[in-house]
Amino acid sequence: MACDARAVLLVTRQMEGTATNVARQRIELHCSLPEGHEGAHRDSPNRQEWQVVQGRPTLLLRDENE
Repeated sequence: MACDARAVLLVTRQMEGTATNVARQRIELHCSLPEGHEGAHRDSPNRQEWQVVQGRPTLLLRDENE
């Protein structure tokens, strides 16, 4: 059975001439590892890993300029 951990990845970009970043894309992540695995959760198709903080939704940010 697969792990049921979920997260949201926001891909951002910087607005030229400002110090503001704007969300360009929102990706729903789903852990593709088996239930009860050790360590970080992993969404293999999107090549993302994350840790879960109990009782809080997981939100990841990635700047597309990096």
